[in-house]
Amino acid sequence: NQHCKHCYLDGGVHNDVAEMSTEQIKKIIKEFKEQDGRYLIITGGEPIMRTDIFEILDYIESLEIPFSFASNSLAMTPKRLEKLETYTCLDLYFTSILGADVAKHRSIAEKDSYDNVFEALSFFEKKGVSTYVQVTLAKDFVDDMEQIAEKLMEIENCIVKFTPIGTLGVKSDKEMEENKHLLVPQEEFGEFHKRVSQLQKMYPDRIEDCNIQNYEQVYAMIEDYKEEKLYSMCYGFIAVRPDGDISFSCNMENPYTFGKAYESIRVPIDEKLMDYIELLKKAEQATLEEAKTAIVEVDITVDRYIRELSN
Repeated sequence: NQHCKHCYLDGGVHNDVAEMSTEQIKKIIKEFKEQDGRYLIITGGEPIMRTDIFEILDYIESLEIPFSFASNSLAMTPKRLEKLETYTCLDLYFTSILGADVAKHRSIAEKDSYDNVFEALSFFEKKGVSTYVQVTLAKDFVDDMEQIAEKLMEIENCIVKFTPIGTLGVKSDKEMEENKHLLVPQEEFGEFHKRVSQLQKMYPDRIEDCNIQNYEQVYAMIEDYKEEKLYSMCYGFIAVRPDGDISFSCNMENPYTFGKAYESIRVPIDEKLMDYIELLKKAEQATLEEAKTAIVEVDITVDRYIRELSN
């Protein structure tokens, strides 16, 4: 229900996307529970656009699976907020802003969702539900970072993550050309990272590491999971897409899509999976090496090396 200029999804109400049925989604959730799945992330696009979204959440609640719910908040009416808050398994409300005020936010999202975001955050603060705000900044808005942080820090149970628009998603050639001015160039990643680090010192435990990271942060990420047999499962998550595709990556370009959720999300621990894990480890080591000399955009860089190494 928005048309964000940087989004990696070629979606929106103007685009037809094959969507899974309610029963197919319930089947996935049931299998996930049976395999000792621990946590669900309900995201999009915009999940509230599905007319059956609360039926799906009711089912998750019946299976007692903790979940987070991600929304741009544009369509989060008071009635929907009240309904969402009733779920005991709701762990986190995830939303986003794209600028320091209504006009700047609208210039990227192309819809007036800025005030809705803060209404939702205030609602969940009063209800004692944790919230998380992804602040994605275009090049011209980076200087607003501290102002945005100050405003969001007034919401006591809110965690904030700052991300530069470093790449554009699935777009036509015309849109790519029109929106390239939004990109924060890689040579400015260092300054962006420095400002996030300063905010982390000002607001301890309230500002998350951003998706651009230095050598020490990448090293720590790898070190955390290096002894795990199912390494890829610790590194990230299984993503189930609207058309039923399953992958380990949150980046749309990752070539390792396997199976259809229509049939099953039971991932066999076979040679193919173990080969993927070894490839992932090599891609991370290459990313770590690159981080010796520059701040890196971790997910994008890891996926780039996966493609290069798999070729």
